[in-house]
Order: sequence, then structure tokens, then C-alpha cells
Amino acid sequence: MKPVTCVMSLKLVNAKLWLETGVYEGGLVTENGAVSKIGKESRLPPAENIIDAGGKLVVPGLVDLHVHFREPGYTQKEDFASGTSAAAAGGVTTVLDEPNNKPVTGSAEALRVKQELVKDHSYVDYLFNMAVYADRLSEIRSAANIGVNVFAFFDELGDKPTGMKDTGVLYDALIRVEAVDGLALLNCRESDQVIHTIKQLKDAGKNTLQDYNNSFPHVAESVGAAKRILLAHSLGVRTHMREVSTAETVDVLRSLKPYMTDITAEVRPDHLFLNQENTEKLGPYGQQWTPIRTRKDQTALWEALNEGTVNIIASDHATHMVEEKRHGLGNIWNSPPGLPAIESMLPLLLNAVHEEKTTLDRIIQATSVNPAKRLGLYPRKGCIDIGSDADLVILDLEAEKKITADEMYAKSKWTPYEDWKTIGAPVTTILRGVPVYHEGEIVSKPLGQYISS
Repeated sequence: MKPVTCVMSLKLVNAKLWLETGVYEGGLVTENGAVSKIGKESRLPPAENIIDAGGKLVVPGLVDLHVHFREPGYTQKEDFASGTSAAAAGGVTTVLDEPNNKPVTGSAEALRVKQELVKDHSYVDYLFNMAVYADRLSEIRSAANIGVNVFAFFDELGDKPTGMKDTGVLYDALIRVEAVDGLALLNCRESDQVIHTIKQLKDAGKNTLQDYNNSFPHVAESVGAAKRILLAHSLGVRTHMREVSTAETVDVLRSLKPYMTDITAEVRPDHLFLNQENTEKLGPYGQQWTPIRTRKDQTALWEALNEGTVNIIASDHATHMVEEKRHGLGNIWNSPPGLPAIESMLPLLLNAVHEEKTTLDRIIQATSVNPAKRLGLYPRKGCIDIGSDADLVILDLEAEKKITADEMYAKSKWTPYEDWKTIGAPVTTILRGVPVYHEGEIVSKPLGQYISS
């Protein structure tokens, strides 16, 4: 495939198009980056570029609403070019980037600086969210005024408290997010309990991966989820609950479903595929912010996904250098939590479909349709339809692959899934009608655009 350097008309033929009404055998044509016609090949108009899908399934590009691309401040770990290359290789065409940069993206001015910094470096389309701080709640309105309408709530960032542990302050901040019709991103976490448990473990000299996994009690997640759901519901603020990882939290979500009219919930691929048994030898390479849980929790998460209680899958791609992770080999508290995830997510999920853990429709809904809707991007993103952005992924559902860090575009050359075998993989990723990734290679210049939320 020849590199494409600008948006042109594209004709995709011999395809099985995943439409929300069902799979359609035919093709489509794009104009100015959007789908202009869907039909049988004989009825499609000419185009400047033609791709034969070879009878393969074509799905909407994935929308990943939880990534850490580390720019500015930590570009030795990842930058926007490497992170979005990894996204394209994983079938992801739109990302929402996190604010824990250096400096933290916690103001309208920091957002403007970041927008300018990454401009022309992205291989997929992107949005930003802003970190919320107790002493600068007015920045919520300022960010909305420049088109950033997604707000991340953390208890601390860069080892500096945000003030969001205080329930009253959290409530006031949510009032302000609702006032600008913003989206609140809330972690399921009662941090005081987690901090207390970590201190006890450290004082007792406990420093293995399992000790780290025990540092975030299940009840700290389920209580945190319940409190935040009830607060958000009382205010009518649009909310997304992140990093659901335990069976207890799934039970909370089920019981509070009447209160979740405009609240979505997310699970990460590591919580679906990793557990405390298959990671026990990984040490710091199996260390996550919300830690890896048990097989029982894993089973509950799959059930929650399949029934729709948890309705979004997001990678939480958060890379660290091998050298940083090695610091935790003798003492887990010396390494930073986080895993590379965006390239392996779709192959792992397609393999789960092959193993009949879930369905292809459920995966597409959770990785594309639902996150696009949650971010207010649907139907521009998250579907294949007339007028939608031509963000497409050609899948080979029979491709047998082996996950290996050496072949990944992420800067961190390690993965907790090293040598895992999968069936099903993205072959080609198309952004607004332009092929970006094809058979292991990035085949375009950076054409990703910033999207105002």
C-alpha cells in the first residue's frame, strides 16, 4: 500500500461492513473524510483510492477514552507520535488523553499549551480532559469556553493532593461540571482507605506484587463507586465510572442501576485478561494503578460486560520505561504502576470472541459505539453510516498472532502479554478515509485532528 499524505476519496470494496442494523456485504465510498455512500460495488461511484477488503469484516474505528500519552513532560515514556502510532496499530482511531503530564493539564492555559505542542504529531484523532483541583474550580468554566468539556477527578496528581478526597469539594466540583454540561470522569476509589492500607503494608515490610495488589481493598472500590454514583445522580451530571475491577463493585452497579440514567462504567483489558495467578511472576511488570484482581473478579467482570452493566472497554494505556519498572524487582513500591495496553487490546478481545467469552457485537459496542456516545461524538464517530467520519478497521478474524513487545509502536518495549497467542487482528486502520496502518506498518503522515468536546 502506497503512503497517503492527504485526505482523498476512498472506495472500499469486497467488504463485510459492521452496521448497527447488521453485517452488510458490499462496500462504501468516502468524500472529504466522511462516508458518502454505502452499497453494492457495482453501484458505487469512482474514487481516487481503492482498497479491496478481501471479504473481511470492517468495523468502526475504536474510541479509547482512557490513554496516557505522557506529553508534555514524560516523553521518554511515550509521546503523542508514538502513542497514536500504537493506537492506529491497535485499531483505535480516536483517543481521549489524560492530564497527568508535567505540568499537569489542570487549567485552560495548560490545555492551550498542550494543544499547540502535539499539533501535527498525531496519527489518530484526539481529545483532552482537564484535571480538577479544589483551588481552581473556576477553570472548569474556562476549559469549557475553549472546547474542553471532559473533566478528570483524581485524589492526587504528581504526589500533590487535588482536594477531591473531600466529599463537599467533590460535590461542588460536580455542580460546576454539570453547569457546563461537562462529562465527569470518576475513579471508583476511596483513597483514604487505600493510603491507610499502603502505610500498613510498608510499615510491615511487605513489598511484593501481591502485597501491592492487597493495597487497594475491594471495599475501597465498591464504596467509592457507590458514593460517586449517588453524588452524580443527585446532580444530574453526565458521568463515567472508571476502572471497575471487582465483583463487589459489579454488584453495586447492578443495585444502583436506577441511579445510573446518565452514568457509564468502564473495564480495562488487564482486568479482563490478567489475574493474580497468571501475573504472580511478573513482579512490577504486572503492577497497575487499580491492581490486578482475582479469577472470581475476572469472571464477574465478563458477566457484567456481557449483560451491559459495564458497557465500555478502555485501555488505560500507561507506559513506563523498562528501567523504571526494574526498580520494583526488589521492592514493588519503587516502581510506577501502569501497563502498555492500546496495541494488545483489540487482539485480546477478538481472541476472547474466538473463545466464546463474549460476542463480536458486544466488543464493538463497548470499544467504539458506547465510548463515542459517552463523549458526545456519535454518530460522527463510533459507527459506519452516511455522513460519519470514515474511521474504519479491517479485521482478519482468523489471523493467528503472537503478542510481542518488539513489534509494538509504544516506546516501552515490554508487555505483560509477551508471547500470548491470539486469533483475530486488525489488518488496516483508516482515519477519515485515509489508511494510517496496514499490515504492521504506519502508512501515512500524522493526519490526526484535535476534536473539541
